[in-house]
Amino acid sequence: MSRKLAATLLSTVVIAGGFSVAPASAAKISNGTACSKLNATTSVSGYKYKCAKNSMVKNSKLTWLSVECVTAITQFQAALKAQKSVGDISAQTAELDAELEKAVAALANVTTAYENARAQVTKSQASMNASTNASEKLALSSALSKLANAVLILSSSKSKLSAQVKDLESKKALLLSAPAAFKDSVSDAKSSAGLLCKKGY
Repeated sequence: MSRKLAATLLSTVVIAGGFSVAPASAAKISNGTACSKLNATTSVSGYKYKCAKNSMVKNSKLTWLSVECVTAITQFQAALKAQKSVGDISAQTAELDAELEKAVAALANVTTAYENARAQVTKSQASMNASTNASEKLALSSALSKLANAVLILSSSKSKLSAQVKDLESKKALLLSAPAAFKDSVSDAKSSAGLLCKKGY
């Protein structure tokens, strides 16, 4: 049999038998398509894929995952980690309540002292203006100067304590809202990962 005839017969057999000469690697790659080399990467029609295990799937095997899917899984894991880091907020809330109680009490005391000092300034001013005795005026003037300084110091302390109270109240409100916020974050991240890691994408 000539080589030409043999080649012709082989071509006929291949065509008739429906054999494909396309390599196996030409199979469509998408989320969920099996792969064998961990962390291998490839691109298909402009989309990038990575060979990895989908941690959101129980007993996951190596499959191609789009880079968007990998990113979404990473974000989901980060959201879970953040949620766990909050822990039991009851102990943290108790600590904040104790600090807040002290700050509120301190603010009340300083506010009272501030108001008293202001009243004393008004009283001393009236006494000094009404006095006709030079030595008495001098003594009242000295006392008034000290009272005025005390008012300034108490005013500054009052402002700082007011800011501290507001800050602690904000922290407590944020802490109390944290569980719900983190729960929503985890839910959103999981939903996104589920969408972007869908097979065939």
